[in-house]
Amino acid sequence: MKIVIIGGFLGSGKTTSVIRIGKYLQENGLSVSVLVNDIGDVGVDGQVISENGLESKEMLRGCICCTLKYALEGNIALVQAQYDPDILLIEPTGVAFPLRVKEQIEKMDFGPEVSMGPVIGVIDGCKFEDLMQHSGEAITKQIENADIVLLNKKDLLSTHQLSEFETAIKEINPHATLHSLSLKWDDGSFISFADSLLRSLKDAPHLSGMNDETTKTNKKVHADSCTPEADEFNHFNVSSYADSYSISDFSDLNQVTHIVLELIESIKKSIMKLNPRFLGHLKMLLHTESVAFKVSVTSYQDQPEIEYVSTRAHEDSKITVFAAVTDIERDNLADIIENAVSARSGQLGIVV
Repeated sequence: MKIVIIGGFLGSGKTTSVIRIGKYLQENGLSVSVLVNDIGDVGVDGQVISENGLESKEMLRGCICCTLKYALEGNIALVQAQYDPDILLIEPTGVAFPLRVKEQIEKMDFGPEVSMGPVIGVIDGCKFEDLMQHSGEAITKQIENADIVLLNKKDLLSTHQLSEFETAIKEINPHATLHSLSLKWDDGSFISFADSLLRSLKDAPHLSGMNDETTKTNKKVHADSCTPEADEFNHFNVSSYADSYSISDFSDLNQVTHIVLELIESIKKSIMKLNPRFLGHLKMLLHTESVAFKVSVTSYQDQPEIEYVSTRAHEDSKITVFAAVTDIERDNLADIIENAVSARSGQLGIVV
């Protein structure tokens, strides 16, 4: 089993990249499982990943490069025992430093059948300037941690912006392989990247073994990375809140879509009153026997995006709301979400 870590800030496109990479590797003969880490008390991405045909497990309520690092070994062992995949894709939280995750895994004793593949870092090209202004040191570390950097959303960048951001990334990490692409727009750039990744995974049977001192990374370890003794989100100043609510079933897709879009817009507006230039991720997953979709917003300047997923019979109808954003206290974030949901409880048929 080869482990590939896919990191990047909140809303950069990590989950989309996990799904596309995982499905591409499956189509080319490799079995794939996913371990997804979320800082909230309830998860959204794990359900979406599973709906796309990838075996997945979630690690919630913290970050695997610090507060959950001791649970990481057990979860990797569980995935290996249950699924024994050729490839395990690990998606840390958007506030994690992938190098910390890699270092923790390299200390674990899984034997020669488990090895490290590349660390992939996803950068949102549309928010690169805002991210560097807000958390430049932390974003720089995420780029430095990567063996492969994906500059995402190139279709939304001007030629000048694309060239400028590529130059900046190469200056930060001249040793990484850089791919500029759009994970949601097929122009051949994703296939070019995926082909090269597939070749590297098949051609290098043992990139770095567990507990092999000669294969440890020589990248600089940052002492101010998150630790169990500190607030692990301080380097991005991100707070998070998430909750799930039981709701009525819906047969009218247009009706429920309208309600959920109103809900996420209401939450976004309330957040912008406290931080007009917030960065992060607002996500909702609504699931009934008739309707299922995910809605997301990744910053103050974005409109909600909808992704429809498969419905599952005999599963309780619910809506999960998740927010992780910069420069807002968790209590305020919780009040915003609870008030917005409460105001639409009748429309959603929320079961108290």
